[in-house]
Amino acid sequence: MCFQQITIFDNAMKSDKFILSHSYKNEYLILLIILGAGTILRFWNYTNIPFMHDELSALSRLQFDNFSDLIRNGVMLGDTHPAGVQVLLYYWISIVGTCEILVKLPFIISGIISIWVSYLIGKLWFDGTTGLLTAAYVASTQFFILYSQIARPYVSGLLITLLMVYFWSLYFFQKKRKLYLILYVLFSAMASYNHHFSLLFAAIVGLSGLFLFKKKDVLLYIIAGIAIFVLYIPHLHIFMSQLSQGGIGSWLAKPTPYFFFNFLNWIFQFSVWTWLVLIATIAYINIIGGNISSFNKQKKKRWILVIWFLLPIVIGFTYSVLRNPVIQYSMLIFSTPYLFILLFSFHKKITVKKRTVLLGLILLVNILSLVYGRDYYTNFYKQPYQELFKVALVDNKANDVFIIDDCIPYYNEYYFDKYEKVAPYFTKRNSDIDLSGFINMVGSIEQDVVVTHALTGEELQIVQSYFPYQIGYRYGFTHEIYTFSREKPKDSNINDRQLIAQTDFKNEKGMWKDVSRMINYDSTTGSSQCRMKGDEWGPSISFDLNKLAPDGIGIIDVELEVLFPDSISTTFTVASIIEDNETIYYKSLNFESFNFTKGTWQNVFLTVDIQGALKSRTTTNGLTLKINVWNLNKTNIFIDYINIYSKPGNPLRYCLYR
Repeated sequence: MCFQQITIFDNAMKSDKFILSHSYKNEYLILLIILGAGTILRFWNYTNIPFMHDELSALSRLQFDNFSDLIRNGVMLGDTHPAGVQVLLYYWISIVGTCEILVKLPFIISGIISIWVSYLIGKLWFDGTTGLLTAAYVASTQFFILYSQIARPYVSGLLITLLMVYFWSLYFFQKKRKLYLILYVLFSAMASYNHHFSLLFAAIVGLSGLFLFKKKDVLLYIIAGIAIFVLYIPHLHIFMSQLSQGGIGSWLAKPTPYFFFNFLNWIFQFSVWTWLVLIATIAYINIIGGNISSFNKQKKKRWILVIWFLLPIVIGFTYSVLRNPVIQYSMLIFSTPYLFILLFSFHKKITVKKRTVLLGLILLVNILSLVYGRDYYTNFYKQPYQELFKVALVDNKANDVFIIDDCIPYYNEYYFDKYEKVAPYFTKRNSDIDLSGFINMVGSIEQDVVVTHALTGEELQIVQSYFPYQIGYRYGFTHEIYTFSREKPKDSNINDRQLIAQTDFKNEKGMWKDVSRMINYDSTTGSSQCRMKGDEWGPSISFDLNKLAPDGIGIIDVELEVLFPDSISTTFTVASIIEDNETIYYKSLNFESFNFTKGTWQNVFLTVDIQGALKSRTTTNGLTLKINVWNLNKTNIFIDYINIYSKPGNPLRYCLYR
């Protein structure tokens, strides 16, 4: 009898070991599948991944012969980030060159390893299910994939901070080995050299340890904190120099009150299906076998996760509103994995089969949303500068092409070298050129074809006044590239603007304000002009914006031909958008900006980018666009004609982030 009981017990133990072994094998197999999916998504069409503006900017700040010049001119004066990644790139490109696929390689690999480490942390803090669910989102969402494919200090900081948290967690939750503490110190120091927000996150993690250590460990933990600071001391003078320069607020807008909700939408790919699967997953894993798991169970860990995720957002948002705008989605990548660990920490025991189905569903929906919903691989793989130089140097059949852009000259030279073709160009960057100088520059171009990028609407109209045939238009994320020709193409491939209103004060198109008392008729030529002398307000016209641009995307060009017969005075073309008798947008441009000569007929221009004017508001119901002429000094001025055109805007301008 006793022998029989022992045999039954032994068989039961063997069965439990088999189940446990099977569960672990399944867990590791699923992890490999998640890693495989994450790897494919990051290496997809790898040879065609272009540089973004920030990457080219970083490369332009690596062109120094020695380390001291790199730090002084490439980091302290030319950058707002810590020196870590810039130094890494400096030595990396000295080995592999500046080819996109090689420059990006360490960052893509960092993104893949980050999937694995996020799993390890989730498992260490709670269990394998939490780890796998977290890893699935890190592997398959655009937020993490995008920054894995950019050679900037985001995914590098993600990996560094994940490793920092992993060894910190081993020290507090497994065994207080000095090796774990030493590795935590090293990765914390690396985080401080990587990015200011990874430094902030490292500080938050370090302070969190104050809630976990025992009295006997206080001294050792304080020494670890001092060691991190000592390792950061060589960088302090760089940090203080950058801080004194004010950061990036000169071009970054202050965040709106909706920043947090927009950020959550960005994490989950602006997809209803991604949100539904997330909510369904959380609900399903919590209700299996009973009520929702209590927050108080492992309460200290969960409060730490809440603080880790929210505090960087609160600090960044508050600093951006009160002092200097700095917060961007990219800076929150270091703390975002802990949101997933928190969300998936509340779950009951779940079978291997059900867990596998859930993970498969998450990967499937996220990938479909990424590829088709976000159209990620089309939109991200068309970056402004590569597209510009492909149009100018590869796609354009004309040999005599001239490029007008707003590039750092290094960008031009980079793509001239890449495509093994050179073209004359003018860049607005650092040229301090006004409209008058721009007109003179365009007038001196000898080539028959001009390709443009990053010009204002008025500058584009100036180009088109010399090169009247628009033969190409390519748009995408943050870029609109126009191609103009001096000669009419034989194949009639012309992208004409739509003339929506016109007046030469004899014939009209559109509902213009009556200015008959200002009309001056020339009997010898049979022409009429509007003469404003003693009049402050001249010709004007209004449009129902909902008919022009119902989706809030479109461009309006205004062109006038005018003459100052006596003296040049202050006169403006004015555009305003009105809602409920309140002006919500206003733009004016002084005629004097166009380099006038007294007694000569000349053109003036004004452009309204509706998308920019409405700050991406997508409905235009109840909005009126008004165009008029404002003769501030009521001096003598003639207007020969006014033409108003409409042309398509760029619906993809902010597509990666909205």
